[in-house]
Amino acid sequence: MQHQPGPMLASQEVAAPADLGRAFPTGSGPMVWFDQIRNLLVRALLPPEPPVYELLWRYVRDEDHELSLAVDRAMAENALTPETIAALRHKYMGQLSQGDVSALVAAAQGQADALTRRIADGQTDLADYGRAIADGGERLAATLDSQGLAALLEQLGAATSAMQAANARLLTELETAATEARALSEKLTSAERAAITDVLTGVLNRRGTIAAIEKAQVESRANAVPCAVSVVDIDHFKRFNDRFGHAMGDDVLVFVARHLADRVEPQGGTVGRLGGEEFVAIFPGLGALPATGRIDRIRAELAGQVLRSAVDGSSMGRISFSAGVAQDRPSDNADRLLERADQALYTAKRMGRDRVVPDRS
Repeated sequence: MQHQPGPMLASQEVAAPADLGRAFPTGSGPMVWFDQIRNLLVRALLPPEPPVYELLWRYVRDEDHELSLAVDRAMAENALTPETIAALRHKYMGQLSQGDVSALVAAAQGQADALTRRIADGQTDLADYGRAIADGGERLAATLDSQGLAALLEQLGAATSAMQAANARLLTELETAATEARALSEKLTSAERAAITDVLTGVLNRRGTIAAIEKAQVESRANAVPCAVSVVDIDHFKRFNDRFGHAMGDDVLVFVARHLADRVEPQGGTVGRLGGEEFVAIFPGLGALPATGRIDRIRAELAGQVLRSAVDGSSMGRISFSAGVAQDRPSDNADRLLERADQALYTAKRMGRDRVVPDRS
């Protein structure tokens, strides 16, 4: 999986975009977020439908700052409409628009129809050739003079040439169909990948992460091996955002995502972003304690680095994270496994942050 570079921490200055602000109450928690979403639905006269609610949920939680800014701009222009919501889902959440789906379906149907016609034409050409051979056979059964035999050979030769030409044409058309099918498959694969990839960091998004956990659970249970997940949360991220700006904060998210992925994925694991500054690492084949040791080494490596601005080389301090680890149980679904890892994460925070704690429930 490809991960984006962090320009503010590397070699490029990125100006922090203006934040138009939120026109609803401060605070956090599900009920506060629900009230904020409800206010937005009423204010923008949006339908309370799942696609709309999902996007606004990400907005009020500021899970993707670029998405939040786009919603801010749309509200400032009184342009937060269902059509705008669909466009934002397409751009920031990998959601295929109805037009995209219709185009892919139409392309697939067109290929199927064209292949059906090619097969029908081939059957017609084959039937014509069969009749020509049968007619030649009947004529050979009769007595033919040299002139009649020459005419028959000419007729059979013409039929054979026509069949060869039809076969060549069919082969070319089938090669074209195969090329078109590959292109369509690539589009579908790209759309599927976009639907499960976090736009900012390049790791799996929440949807992709849940699917990856479920897959790891199925495989580990089938092979009778352990599987563990770790929920990772960047320490004092809001304080960093407030001090250096959202653009730099986004860059830190990219940096941490790459730090995790570069150390987890080569060992067969998977990294995803649940939202905000919270990530998940999946460790197939590891129990809670070995996974705790691995994520703790990754934590120590990160905490030992000093981040510097690529603009002027000034120190931005250190970034650390806290993490909780839980091992899959036969009774767990993905949400329950994440919940136990999340509870261990909060224990790590209560103990002072910058540490990893295994689930002991």
